[in-house]
Amino acid sequence: MMTKITSQIKFIGGTLSLVIVAIVASVIYINQKSKNDSIVVNIAGKQRMLTQKISKEVFRLKTAKDIDLSELNEALALFDKNLKSLIKGDKKKGIFSPPTQEIKEQLQKVEELWIQFKKRVKKFKELILKIEVKKSFVITKNEQLLKISDRVVKEMVNLNIDPNFVDIAGRQRMLSQRMIYFLLLYLNDPEPKYYKEFYETLNLYDSTLKKFITIEKNSLKNILKENNKFWQDYSAYLKDLIELQKELNSIVNYIYQFNNVLLNGMDQAVSMYAIYSQKQRTLLENIENTLAFIAFLIIFYSYFLIRNIQKHFEKFLEKSKTFIVFDKEHKVCENGDEFTIASKRLESFIQEVDRMIIDAQKAIKTSEYLAKELSDVSEIFEKNVKEKGKIEKYLNRSEDIAIQSLEDLEKSAKLLQKLHENLSNILKETKK
Repeated sequence: MMTKITSQIKFIGGTLSLVIVAIVASVIYINQKSKNDSIVVNIAGKQRMLTQKISKEVFRLKTAKDIDLSELNEALALFDKNLKSLIKGDKKKGIFSPPTQEIKEQLQKVEELWIQFKKRVKKFKELILKIEVKKSFVITKNEQLLKISDRVVKEMVNLNIDPNFVDIAGRQRMLSQRMIYFLLLYLNDPEPKYYKEFYETLNLYDSTLKKFITIEKNSLKNILKENNKFWQDYSAYLKDLIELQKELNSIVNYIYQFNNVLLNGMDQAVSMYAIYSQKQRTLLENIENTLAFIAFLIIFYSYFLIRNIQKHFEKFLEKSKTFIVFDKEHKVCENGDEFTIASKRLESFIQEVDRMIIDAQKAIKTSEYLAKELSDVSEIFEKNVKEKGKIEKYLNRSEDIAIQSLEDLEKSAKLLQKLHENLSNILKETKK
């Protein structure tokens, strides 16, 4: 039974220790996993923000006076870096590769969308820089076109050209400003009507200038040649600029529409991460609750085991008491034999004491006899010895010794008699 109870105690102790270690480990793992999941979900959620920031920067730069691509470049680089970390993992940041195939496939879809999106944004950056340079050029050179057009009008007036030509030449000055007006409108707002108005104005200016070239006036002809040469270069810039803007508008429109596709793809990936994290956390919590329940069962079982041990211990005490009573009875029997032996020895000792008492009585009689004889000798010496001083001294001392010895013997005899009486009483008690 003791071996069985000991084994049970060891089993309970070992199991309970393992359960406690498992609970502690699960708590630590849950906390660490929650931390890692929070990092991943945070980065995945940040990707959604970056899609909107990139789109916002694109729309801002489209109409900005000063082109600063730093914010856009930073957002692009961060999105690209985070996406690679989510797909391949980054131990330094505490990011692990996708935990499920479903999440991995979704991130790969996002990566495909991102490649297309990034390609358009990269093209947007190239175009916006080109447009900025060309826009600055056409605005600056537009004043020169206006001046040349004005010189044509003035020269026609000086040459008394037909007023209809003068009127048309004056319209050229207006057209030089109108085409820039619609161009700038289109640069800020991609309305098709602005694009149409721009080209109608540009074509009208070009066709009118071609009519003026036919005029055979040397002074006017030279100005018109200069006007035409400048116009050919300038109009090419104007056309190139508006076509770049048209392409840019197309890219911006693509970004506007595709932005939501990329956002939804990233949002779906975030949801998958969140759902997976919640499932894992629920599973770990269930395991933790199960371990806690097992620990409770072990504690409950331990209580009954202790009660059982207590009952066995009480039975053990009862049996021990029985053994103790039996042992006492056995010892009493053994003590009876010992008393018999002791009684015999005591009888022998009493007999020795009796002999000693007899010897003491004989010694007393002998001492009395010697004392008497010594007294007689003293009387004889007193009568016959002349120098009796010294002898008397020795005789007196001898008498004293004899008397003292006699008294000591009498005391010893009395003590031996008392010892004899006590031992006799003890012997009587042992025989009862």
